[in-house]
Amino acid sequence: MPDMFNLTPQMQEYFNSLPEMIQETIIQSGAKINSLEDLKAIAEGTTNAKQ
Repeated sequence: MPDMFNLTPQMQEYFNSLPEMIQETIIQSGAKINSLEDLKAIAEGTTNAKQ
């Protein structure tokens, strides 16, 4: 699970901009997110998987 308390402000802003379903999928994935690039890659992969 992403550590939602250790996200940078930019990461938090991006996460908050995502649809709720994508946010929940990311949280449930247990993926390690260490940077904004990681978060974007996971969100992109999640979005592509939902199509």
